[in-house]
Amino acid sequence: MGSTFKEQFGAETQQVLTAILDQSQDCIKLLSPAGELEFMNRNGQKAMEIPDFGMIAGKKWSDLWPAESRKLIEGSLDKAARGQQSRFEALCPTMSGKPSWWDVSVAPVYDDKGAITHVLATSRDVSGYVSRRLNDQMRREEAEREVDFAESVAREMRHRLKNQLAVIGSVAKLIARHSETAAEMSEKFERKIFALARAQDLLTVHRDAPISAAEAMVQVLEASGAGEAIELLPVPDARLGDDAVQQLALILGELQTNSLKYGALAPGCDGKVTLSSTLLDGLLSIHWHEDCGMPVEAPQSTGSGSKLIERLGSAGSSRAKIEWHRTGPSVTFHLSTLN
Repeated sequence: MGSTFKEQFGAETQQVLTAILDQSQDCIKLLSPAGELEFMNRNGQKAMEIPDFGMIAGKKWSDLWPAESRKLIEGSLDKAARGQQSRFEALCPTMSGKPSWWDVSVAPVYDDKGAITHVLATSRDVSGYVSRRLNDQMRREEAEREVDFAESVAREMRHRLKNQLAVIGSVAKLIARHSETAAEMSEKFERKIFALARAQDLLTVHRDAPISAAEAMVQVLEASGAGEAIELLPVPDARLGDDAVQQLALILGELQTNSLKYGALAPGCDGKVTLSSTLLDGLLSIHWHEDCGMPVEAPQSTGSGSKLIERLGSAGSSRAKIEWHRTGPSVTFHLSTLN
């Protein structure tokens, strides 16, 4: 009679325990000490999309996980064999292949004599939480990249602004010393500002890479409206930095303005301008040859434009030169390149 009661009580206890485990939304697994699957609750099978526990019964729990996660599984089983609990988070697809993230707890199960008989593994689907966390992390990283980019642009703009102000200050002093009236100074200064503005347009367009000397010359000449009247001979393959582009714009702007007013490009003058260049040891030498088509006399005094060319067109030991031949000026100036 007593034996029958114990057997019935034991059977009912097992049924009650199974029913309790089936109520959990977690995936609860009972493993052998070697890590073989002996039990999985019903909601666990549903979460893992396992239609029949018999398909996996007796298999290694680690075999259900992708190769990159198996070290975590094996490590947690080793700890359980030593009587330790562990917890980890890892990606494991369901049986249908749906990627899912799991928060997993692993603990040893003891008998009444203190021996480890089983391992209890509880997994909770945290895919939604991990997805939100990863999205937040991506947004933070994107925001950090944007901040770094903005700081980089700000540093570059501060550097360029300082250089620009230094150039403007130097030009203003030079023009002031060679202008007789405020109106004359204003006109000259305005032309130089426009030339620098064209240089900044070029530098902005080519911010990610240095501009070629050929393209810089073409753009500066076209901006004046006199580019088609100037014969530009083949330009060596050279790259110009910020300072060189600004110098080029100021010098060519000055030469074109003078030519349009008084020289070969002036209205009614059948003249010609040729622009050639050579590259040697990182120095680009540019030669402006102007032929007015008739005899001209060299100016008696040196103006601000000539001083500007001499100052900005010299690099290292190579000095800018302005010479006058029978039919017009010949100017040679030099720019440092990034080659």
